[in-house]
Amino acid sequence: MGEGKKILTVTGITLAVYFAYRYLLPYVIPFLVAYILVHLLNPVTEAIRKKLPWKKEVIVSVLLVILLAGMTFLFYWFYCLLMGQIRRIAMNFDYYYTCFCGWVDGCCHMAEKSFGIQVDELRDFVYSSLEHATEQIRVYIVPGVVNYSVRYLKKALDAGLFLLMLFVAVILLMKDYDEMIDRMQKYRIYRHIHNITDRMWKQGGMYMKAQCIIIFVIILLCTGGLWALGSPYFLVLGIVIGLMDALPFIGTGTVLIPMAVFLLFQKKIRLALGYLGLFLLTYIVREFLEPRLIGAKLGIYPFVMVVVVYAGLYLYGPAGVLLGPVTLLTVMEILREMQTDC
Repeated sequence: MGEGKKILTVTGITLAVYFAYRYLLPYVIPFLVAYILVHLLNPVTEAIRKKLPWKKEVIVSVLLVILLAGMTFLFYWFYCLLMGQIRRIAMNFDYYYTCFCGWVDGCCHMAEKSFGIQVDELRDFVYSSLEHATEQIRVYIVPGVVNYSVRYLKKALDAGLFLLMLFVAVILLMKDYDEMIDRMQKYRIYRHIHNITDRMWKQGGMYMKAQCIIIFVIILLCTGGLWALGSPYFLVLGIVIGLMDALPFIGTGTVLIPMAVFLLFQKKIRLALGYLGLFLLTYIVREFLEPRLIGAKLGIYPFVMVVVVYAGLYLYGPAGVLLGPVTLLTVMEILREMQTDC
């Protein structure tokens, strides 16, 4: 295959994968999730069938009800706690704005006194940017957080419809899963798709599983650490910082280090050292867990991963943090399957 033909092939596959994930995935995601659940629950149902003379669809229905009930309880508890802290932040926003302005004035005054630097323009720029940001928060974010609206009800109905579709799809698919797999094995296109998805599951699935475990541990550490340090918003900040740690170009230090510096300027030395210690703890834990949970990497350089995540955010929105790497992995595995088939 010539160099030009290779470039056209890679470009065509990349565009096809992008359009599939961008425009087709939202319509098939309930059934895709149902297939993944059936694939994971099938061994469990087979093990239960050996002890109980129940049909597979009955067993999976009971398992789904138990799983859904547990997740609903945890989500409700988590939602109430999280929304309470977010509303508290919204109600005390003016106080935090005043504190931040005082900190900016203190920094500017110290710079002028220590180094003789005139920072009036910088101060004006910071204040103008801050005014714009706070106006956006007051107009768009605070009303939506403090007051419930029809949008929340619509989202709840959409989530209920999604769960209903998922529940029905899992039961129907589980009923004929083994027969469907046997029939599809006869088709060559299915074997190619199976090879691609199987390798993606083994490589990308294990990688994502390890990353999810690491992120979960970091969130627990941040939440527990912030609670121990007396932060009234330990849950909100812990989740935000933990999720930011998943981004290869950000990390927990993006939030914890500025907070430590801010507290240091306020002469709260113990709290500043506490935030700095929390940053060091999360950094050490990630460095310890990553090589043990993630054996062989995806074969992608860290710089390329940063580019892929950034491109994913630009192309897919917030979901691009996940869909960006998945798109790259899909293209790589399709090209690999084409080379194997040749």
